[in-house]
Amino acid sequence: ITLGPTQEPIDSVRYITNASSGKMGSALAKEAILRGYETTIVSGPVDLRLPDGAKILPVRTAKEMIETSLDELRDNYDIFISTAAIVDYSPEVHPGKIKSNIKDLKIILKPNPKLTWLVRENFPGIFIVAFKAEYNVSEDKLIESARLKLERENLNLVIANDIKKSGFGSDTTEVYLINKKSINYIPPNSKNNIARKIWEIIDREMEGG
Repeated sequence: ITLGPTQEPIDSVRYITNASSGKMGSALAKEAILRGYETTIVSGPVDLRLPDGAKILPVRTAKEMIETSLDELRDNYDIFISTAAIVDYSPEVHPGKIKSNIKDLKIILKPNPKLTWLVRENFPGIFIVAFKAEYNVSEDKLIESARLKLERENLNLVIANDIKKSGFGSDTTEVYLINKKSINYIPPNSKNNIARKIWEIIDREMEGG
């Protein structure tokens, strides 16, 4: 399970990041442990106590999260859950500290690789769960976006949510669970309860149900 944000350095003291709290990933890891799964967490920088009983691999950047996840998955995992909000673009890192009196500072951003694509490419048989966050979109648009991600990245399950409604860091959320066979809506609920519902679907799918 990946969770949290990544931090992409601009210079030696500044970085680009996002407001991901890691709470959903932590709830999923806690539920996995309760269900008897050997669980590994690849965690970006979070202010969160992660569940006891998990192997925890801390990372900072998108590159570290991608490389650590791919390396760890070589140890014959059955399920990969990508909840981390990996920053989509990384800047070219400026050595030292950029002067604060520059009037027009230009930062060149380059896209980061998509971790779920790399996982599917390298581990074709693994069960992949990913999240799709949108902001202030209609229900139809949210579902359409999640379905496109499901198909394009050859995923097993996508959890979609509109972060305007609950936002990063909230203890509650509402989500749509979308796979190739169905769409399940879970109304606003605690992330622990939503994690339980997600695992019910994962377990059912893993058993061929």
